Amino acid sequence: MVFYLNRVILAGRLKEKPEIRYTPRGKPVIFFTLTLPSERLEDESLPFENVSVRVMLVGEGAESWAQQRGKEGVNVLVEGGLVQRRWETAEGTMAKEIGIIAHGVTDLR
Repeated sequence: MVFYLNRVILAGRLKEKPEIRYTPRGKPVIFFTLTLPSERLEDESLPFENVSVRVMLVGEGAESWAQQRGKEGVNVLVEGGLVQRRWETAEGTMAKEIGIIAHGVTDLR
């Protein structure tokens, strides 16, 4: 039996105000970038940058959360799963991004 688990729990800061888009049927889809420190190895001499992860949030309350509490610098806890998407850029090259589809976002105070 093969078992797969695609579950992510991250706590970080909103890099910018969330972007609200709508599906053709009018359902809100919220996009934001979560930033958090990189995991560190015992060898501190290796250079690491902060991690930035693109998050997509859909569902009940997503739009009101983005409008009322989604502000740059806010600390949040994101629970969801990894997703990879591919698209063709305006220059005609293929690009890809690994991000998170959030099942929930909780404000951290």
